[in-house]
Amino acid sequence: MLAVPLDLAPAAIRVFYPDLVVAVGSIVPDASDLRGLRRAADSIGAELAYWLHDDPYEFDYAFKAELTADIIFSNDSWAVHHYRHDNVHHLPLAASRTRHLRDLTPLPERETMVFFCGVAYPNRVALIRRADAVLSRHPVAILGTGWPSDIRCATNRRLTAAEMADHAADARLTLNIGRDLDIANRRFALPPATPGPRTFEVALAGSAQLFFATGLEICDAFEPGREILLVDGVADIARAIEQALDDPDAIQAIAMRAQIRALRDHTYTQRAARMLALCHNTAGLGLSGGSERPRLALARR
Repeated sequence: MLAVPLDLAPAAIRVFYPDLVVAVGSIVPDASDLRGLRRAADSIGAELAYWLHDDPYEFDYAFKAELTADIIFSNDSWAVHHYRHDNVHHLPLAASRTRHLRDLTPLPERETMVFFCGVAYPNRVALIRRADAVLSRHPVAILGTGWPSDIRCATNRRLTAAEMADHAADARLTLNIGRDLDIANRRFALPPATPGPRTFEVALAGSAQLFFATGLEICDAFEPGREILLVDGVADIARAIEQALDDPDAIQAIAMRAQIRALRDHTYTQRAARMLALCHNTAGLGLSGGSERPRLALARR
């Protein structure tokens, strides 16, 4: 496999001669030369797939993928049904063993009670503001960008992927709050259905999650009560904190089972295998005997 930035992909395709080209990322920027990518793939007879990771928030730009891709993979299951294309599949994002996997630390040794990392979208601000009094009684780490100064427990600081995993591994509980800010989702105003990648990343890091559920698809990814805790407000957060103090073994068991599940079902290794299987079935990639793997070029934005 060859991985290159999008602007270098057309030249790399003509040199590497892959069977399959996968473009990963956003198709919103006008600078993205998707037609150049299409021409390069056509010039060597390769299939062109997109793995779009910001559905449904950028769905107004779906037409770019519909016009240029042979195969479309969407991170969101509900968005899949709204594409005008004959070859669209649901493929959620996942977690990376190398970036996110951490050893499980015994709960009493963890310094942070509650952790959250993310941009201060309005729904997140409203919830953390309501929970501020509860959270401020404990050692917490609410990190990200755009947090207003009146929220005592929040700090404006960006984290790398490794730092995020380290913080989660050191937290007894991690909040998982989706976003409600669309970039380009006016046409259908699609609500998100599939849990975001942070769900899988935190599980791999070894923290029990308090997941604010807006749909039932989370139950397909993790078993509620055993691998993840579904919450609906400040009272649920307070009860989870009490449980982490009174019964740390139960919270530790949830974190352990979630990590095992993530390793089994939700790494990029599993996603890549699923993608190749779908491409083989729908586009006929690989040799007829299946004895040789298709050559793959990955274009990243």
